[in-house]
Amino acid sequence: MRSTLLSPLVLLLVGGCIIVEERHVRVVEVEERDRCEIEGTCDVTGTEDGTEPTDPTDPGTDPIDPKADSDGDGITDLDEIEQGTDPNLPDTDYDGVLDGDELQDGTDPLNPDTDDDGLADGQEPKYQTDPLDPDTDDDGLLDGEEVQAGTDPLNPDTDDDGLLDGDESTYGADPLNPDTDGDGILDGVEVKQGTDPSGADTDSDGLDDVAEGTYGTDPLNPDTDADGLLDGFEVKIGTDPLVADSDADGLLDGEENTRGTDPLNDDSDLDGVLDGDEVAQGTDPLNPDTDDDGLGDGDEAIWGTDPLNPDTDDDRILDGLEINIGTDPLVDDSDGGGAIDGDEVEAGTDPLDPTDDIIEDTDPVNPEDPVEDPELTDEENERRRRGGTVIVDRGCGCSGTGGAPLTAATALLLLGLVRRRR
Repeated sequence: MRSTLLSPLVLLLVGGCIIVEERHVRVVEVEERDRCEIEGTCDVTGTEDGTEPTDPTDPGTDPIDPKADSDGDGITDLDEIEQGTDPNLPDTDYDGVLDGDELQDGTDPLNPDTDDDGLADGQEPKYQTDPLDPDTDDDGLLDGEEVQAGTDPLNPDTDDDGLLDGDESTYGADPLNPDTDGDGILDGVEVKQGTDPSGADTDSDGLDDVAEGTYGTDPLNPDTDADGLLDGFEVKIGTDPLVADSDADGLLDGEENTRGTDPLNDDSDLDGVLDGDEVAQGTDPLNPDTDDDGLGDGDEAIWGTDPLNPDTDDDRILDGLEINIGTDPLVDDSDGGGAIDGDEVEAGTDPLDPTDDIIEDTDPVNPEDPVEDPELTDEENERRRRGGTVIVDRGCGCSGTGGAPLTAATALLLLGLVRRRR
């Protein structure tokens, strides 16, 4: 190196001493750099410590010792300058960790929270968290958030409920309470089965999620059996929340509740007809004798009478009374004598004796041909022409078969006739 520099020196001597003098100075500088580099005593300026003038790039450091660590942080002043840290401040970023330790650990001595998790690098050792991992336990929460919330940044499921700490907030659950809603089911189990870990009665049916499991009902369906009644209400009144028709009478429990029938009794009015059958045929499941004819709805089915018509055969005697006196509630002239049972009763004859039937109001010219009565219907006049009896009461207003059916008021008379006949 010196030969290369001296060659121009010789050439320049011819040109003048000033140039030679400048080159001489340069040679000295080169020799100085060579020497300090060989001895390892060069500072940041490339010259030996103490030989250069004051340099702005050498801020207050010892210009003599290149291994000096002015702030005692474990990094030489020269390295601090290269790293950008303060050689006079042992903890440049004020995170509680010496700059040298940060470089050794891999954290950033210029960033107090290297992993941006809300915990300063100096705090991470206290909680044994990883200063290079913002979520040490991989539970979805930053380490700093966990410390603030009171959860364990080293345990992904602090309350051991089967739900990660980070997921608890998603479902509104408490990461410090394994059963947030106090329904007896762990939050994680609730999430898995689809129920709400923050609400004890997920489907709002009056039955909490645990009780739903006890009864076998669906905690996600307020009416498991689709009968129109909430599961909780069914349990309360004693019906089966898993069976739509608890008493198997043909009516859903919810319909029974609406109609007022007993969902635990298949025959609410005890008339011998199931509630569902009564509704289907139009009778009243709460009235044992829908047509008030003295014959229960169930008995009407036995006799073949119409439970919706109190006088099935239109003979003006209630079906129930006919059964009591022995006449046929399905035949208007039980004895076949030509007069309907109701007329016989009004005339005082025996509706069970065909020989006493009375034929009245005949044509005086032709006694065998009854005169048509304008007050009677065509059907009644036809009956008269065929020899039947139609009693015409000109005074009481109950002519022919058009009057009201005989009721209990005539029962004594009817019974008397039967006893007299016997």
